[in-house]
Amino acid sequence: MPVPLPDGTHIAYKKRVKGLPKDAPWHLYVLDLRTMRETALAEPRSVDDQAVWRDDQTVVYALPGDYGADLYSLPSDGTDTPRRLLTAGVSPVYLD
Repeated sequence: MPVPLPDGTHIAYKKRVKGLPKDAPWHLYVLDLRTMRETALAEPRSVDDQAVWRDDQTVVYALPGDYGADLYSLPSDGTDTPRRLLTAGVSPVYLD
């Protein structure tokens, strides 16, 4: 499900990418609704989970970990590398 930024200017979502393995085809994207520019986020792993907005510049998402889901964050402009926020969480909703 696409997740709008509270100010209504951007949407974060997962997208099936052609050419990737059928069991891991998902990548995170952000769509700028003013320009309709789609930006791929810098997470190389398949993300088959819902992303949430941490603030107007950061997306948070979960990936399977050893003991539940590990939570990660990325800048919404497609730069930088994933940063792990929490190990063994249960969803991308968290208290900052």
